[in-house]
Amino acid sequence: MFNMKTIVYIDGQNFLYKVAEKLVEAKLVKDKQEVSAIDIPYLLKQVFPKEKMTIRFYGVAKIKQQHNFGKVILDKSVKFANNLRKIRNCLTKTGVEYRATGLLKVRDSDKCKKCGATDYKFMEKGVDVGLAVDIVRDVMSNLVDHIILLSSDMDIMPAILVAQEFGKKITYVGFNNRLTSALSFRANVTQVLRDDEVIEAWRRAKK
Repeated sequence: MFNMKTIVYIDGQNFLYKVAEKLVEAKLVKDKQEVSAIDIPYLLKQVFPKEKMTIRFYGVAKIKQQHNFGKVILDKSVKFANNLRKIRNCLTKTGVEYRATGLLKVRDSDKCKKCGATDYKFMEKGVDVGLAVDIVRDVMSNLVDHIILLSSDMDIMPAILVAQEFGKKITYVGFNNRLTSALSFRANVTQVLRDDEVIEAWRRAKK
């Protein structure tokens, strides 16, 4: 009997941001940065109860403290680093593989017209590229038959097209009212994570 090889590819920050939005809407957290744990295997089992799968969570490498952009950015970098450590600990406990394929960089936005000060912000770079490269590599090496994608980033589309050219099944998993129509249209199957499932997965990770 043919055993289908299933890999779940999760765009980590994209995924956590949408989880945090749901929790803020439900008034369970006040700040999106409070979300640093979720039981992903439990959540996926609600959608794919009989599927045996390898789960990968794609994120940034170790975050360095940023001392050159003022106290606000320094404090944010410390907070991001602490959250990343908690997230990785949670993933390890639940059997999810963390793949560090990107960097967190500081970028400047437009200067304030009134005071001339520059507002610095963090930007995640390279995660989507690393995820897309892995999809293509796994497809070309015949390491995957069923791709389950948790990402709304359109930059991943070329990798999805390559996978489909090789006859791989694509399931796009999104959040209620937050689906990317182009990815949903291209995928063989679209699944939606229900709000109550997301909340329960978060509560399980907090126990």
